[in-house]
Amino acid sequence: MKRFLDVMLSILALVLIAPLSVLIILILRIESAAHVLTRSHRVGKNGRMVKVWEFRTALADPDAMETIGGCHGEQITRVGAILRRSGISRWPLLLNVVRGDFSLVGPRVELPRYVGCYPTEIRKIVLSIKPGLFDLSSLSYRREAQLLANLTGDELEEAYVEKVLPVRLEYAQSYVNQQSIWLDLRILAISLLRPFMA
Repeated sequence: MKRFLDVMLSILALVLIAPLSVLIILILRIESAAHVLTRSHRVGKNGRMVKVWEFRTALADPDAMETIGGCHGEQITRVGAILRRSGISRWPLLLNVVRGDFSLVGPRVELPRYVGCYPTEIRKIVLSIKPGLFDLSSLSYRREAQLLANLTGDELEEAYVEKVLPVRLEYAQSYVNQQSIWLDLRILAISLLRPFMA
């Protein structure tokens, strides 16, 4: 049932957003005259490496976005800032869901080098299922942006590994232990409605 919902809802979403996606591609081409997609790698179920694509939001090398949140500050384009805030930059990840790399809902997908920081037992639990585009921590844990704001380089890495990652892992374990279709639908509904909530 989970896989059926993943595929059906992702295909429906891709069809609905197709016209706007074409417009975004045209705008990105006009703005930067470069690649409209950025490529990076994430860790999937059982530690399998997965190649992912997102709409380009920064001026940096499109194949070198292996950092927390990609690039920051002046490197982010004007259109890119809007795409990030709205979550539109992640729309191409729906193709990963259709392919079976991700689920719509699951533990937060992570960069390979940070998965290396997971304690062994926690890693087994979190990577026992597919990661998701939407996750429990994004609904319940709102301090991440505040903790990482205005940090760069080593300070950003340290804050992420020591303060953000442990909390994300707690939520990931909680999701794995209580996962159900109803929980997935609840997370999806709240995630999609949240921009319209006061």
